[in-house]
Amino acid sequence: MKPFAIWFAVIAVAFGALAVTTVVTRRTEQVFVVVDSSFPMVPVWARVPSELDRIGARDHTEFALATEKRSIHPYRAELGRPTGEPFAPCDFDALDAYADASVADDRILVTTPGSCDTDGLTGWTVVLLTP
Repeated sequence: MKPFAIWFAVIAVAFGALAVTTVVTRRTEQVFVVVDSSFPMVPVWARVPSELDRIGARDHTEFALATEKRSIHPYRAELGRPTGEPFAPCDFDALDAYADASVADDRILVTTPGSCDTDGLTGWTVVLLTP
């Protein structure tokens, strides 16, 4: 029985060390999230916080948040919320100008169908909130 206990302790310590090493050396991912804040988002605006909570549940991730009109916060551990109400038409021309977008490992757009033309957004994950 004693050899089994020693073998079990050695295996437990080895796997524990492997788990700690994996967690400590894992690279933090940077995710750039853009929330469409144009007129067509009015019917789904109340659902944006729950979608951001779902996106923000990732481990080992930093988030930058913006709307297509302005930056809300740079990279940090928690994903914030856009303030105000949707206004004006949608325009994605300024997205490439955000410094946070250029270094992101992943880019996510939260929008609604028909709000903006997303065909030009290559490499983006588009989350559609339907009314």
